[in-house]
Amino acid sequence: MNLPQRVTIELTNKCNRRCDMCPRLKMTYPLGDMNLLLLKKIVDQLPSSTDIVPFFRGESVLYSDFVEAMKLLRRFDTLQIATNGDGLTQEKRSAILDTKSFISYSLHDFGYPLEFLDIARFLRSASENGHVTQVSILNTMFSHYKKEFFIDSWLEYVDRVRIYIEHSIKGFGDIDPVYRKIRETKSCRKVFEDMVIYWDGKVVLCNHDWDNYDPLGDLNYQTIEEVWNGEKYQEIRDIHKSGNIREVKSCKDCDHWMVDYLPEKMLGELYVRDE
Repeated sequence: MNLPQRVTIELTNKCNRRCDMCPRLKMTYPLGDMNLLLLKKIVDQLPSSTDIVPFFRGESVLYSDFVEAMKLLRRFDTLQIATNGDGLTQEKRSAILDTKSFISYSLHDFGYPLEFLDIARFLRSASENGHVTQVSILNTMFSHYKKEFFIDSWLEYVDRVRIYIEHSIKGFGDIDPVYRKIRETKSCRKVFEDMVIYWDGKVVLCNHDWDNYDPLGDLNYQTIEEVWNGEKYQEIRDIHKSGNIREVKSCKDCDHWMVDYLPEKMLGELYVRDE
């Protein structure tokens, strides 16, 4: 059976914040929450080896059935959770810790653990109990002279500090030309490995596809296997193989394809705590 290696499941596209740099401010797609029965239908079709990302375009911790969702996702070997931490009640923290999670805490301004002591302690506890933990921030959030202090402070509590390059300033997925390290446009790994599912069951191309009104399928009526091996997906893969990815509407302005052609396999900076 041919299935995606990584599946992003949008539990909700609602968020309690309105951050100036967030691509969701350009999003016009309706707001909503995934039906829990639909979530169960989706995950029941996937092997436990699938990389699951239970968030996209919103703050997943706000999902009304978040604890039940974590129970459904416990059997997966890899779960990647990102949160701004605002809605992390003790019950929701416990639900996350019952999974095999990579936990990323997204900061929206410069901060170090003394300002965020409660969440910092939670992340350190999660790390000590076998979870991989990260604090992430955009490169535009603080001045260069504060960076070393920021990194050293947070690495006392988390396994990794990730500094992302701000993107999607003009559209979805575009990157400042300063950071475009490969000029020749090449095919993108995501169309061959990743699936993204909106809260309403619609399947879209990737996690830089924020406003798709022409989905690749609908999991309310189709199986993951049917969509993944369907004609629409195959047509896009053929275009990518031909090197003409700008012909795909969702890929027209996106530059994130270049990540897999870089030696470091990432854009931005990653700092890891010494063992």
